[in-house]
Amino acid sequence: MIMSTARDYIIPERVPDYLPLIRRLIAETVKEEGNVSYTLYQDREHPGEFVLLEFWRDQESLDAHFKTPHFTAIVPQIAKLHAKPSVVNTYTEV
Repeated sequence: MIMSTARDYIIPERVPDYLPLIRRLIAETVKEEGNVSYTLYQDREHPGEFVLLEFWRDQESLDAHFKTPHFTAIVPQIAKLHAKPSVVNTYTEV
């Protein structure tokens, strides 16, 4: 199993623009073969900071996710709302 965290740092006043985009990404991603879980969390002290906690069956599933039409269409739109670049980390279950 692969776990990934994707942190978005959104300009606070752009959060209303971010939420529909990220919700659409989540709705499509959870349908993907190999996706176990894909959940968004908002920082309680910094409302412009979000983290996606993702679980994938294997690396191949995660790699395929990066090539999907919804990912390639939505992620560049989200990038325009960033206060600073996203940080993505991946982990292997041990």
